Amino acid sequence: MLAWLLGAGAASAADLNARDFMTAPVGTSLGVFYLPIARADDYRGPADSTGKADLSVNAFAYRQLWFSDICGTLCTPQFIIPYIAIDARLPGSDEHTHEHGLGDPQLGGTLFFINDPTHRTYSGLLTLLSVPVGEYHSQNADVSPGANRWALHLNYNYTQGMGEKWMLEANLEAQIYGENDDYYGATLKQRPLYRLQAFASYDFTQSTYGALRLVHADGGELRLNNRALDSTHQRYTQVGFEVGHWLDSSNQVLMSLSHNISTDNGYERGEALLRLVHVF
Repeated sequence: MLAWLLGAGAASAADLNARDFMTAPVGTSLGVFYLPIARADDYRGPADSTGKADLSVNAFAYRQLWFSDICGTLCTPQFIIPYIAIDARLPGSDEHTHEHGLGDPQLGGTLFFINDPTHRTYSGLLTLLSVPVGEYHSQNADVSPGANRWALHLNYNYTQGMGEKWMLEANLEAQIYGENDDYYGATLKQRPLYRLQAFASYDFTQSTYGALRLVHADGGELRLNNRALDSTHQRYTQVGFEVGHWLDSSNQVLMSLSHNISTDNGYERGEALLRLVHVF
């Protein structure tokens, strides 16, 4: 159980990168390609009675966003379309199971409250709605690319430049889930998951920067047919680093590596990401 709850997140835009909230002029549009992978050979929690649980996620996501003033202030209407392949030996199981296909698309955008490029100060609320139209198999729900439920991701960001080369960022996030009414024929509910994502980035050159990443998550308890499931309250802390480089004025490449340093009731996972950005 829980493979898709943890696995599908590898392609989720709720996982931010450093400098995501730096703005561009109205009329700018971005096409973003994500290639994330996640691997885990250990599950931390009593659900893994066999000690054999593992997880492999390979994903691709395309994100299109526009910088616009249609909101009366700067905002970024956007959509994300993921493709996800999950292979897992679930906690307590001796066998592997796998699925692949289109995941649930996300629609939304960021509404900026502060947009001050001169002082490198930004703040905004990112809202993303996951629409349950991805590929879903109710009898293989834990590794299905789609989740068969609505989900709302809310992320408040504050970004502040420090000196000439440093940038500090804090993100407070809530992931709110609707119910899955066909989880192996039962009804699955999940309490919100709360996360803090923080970044400290530094300009090595005018076109290259590096960043340290910290994520801490808490929450997400599950109920099946209105009965609380023991040992499903997730807690994890993840650290990582990333390097971004502008190839030219229109194209950027970013690479990142992250790993959980503490996990309760979840896969002890490592992640890698290759991201390509094209400015239209």
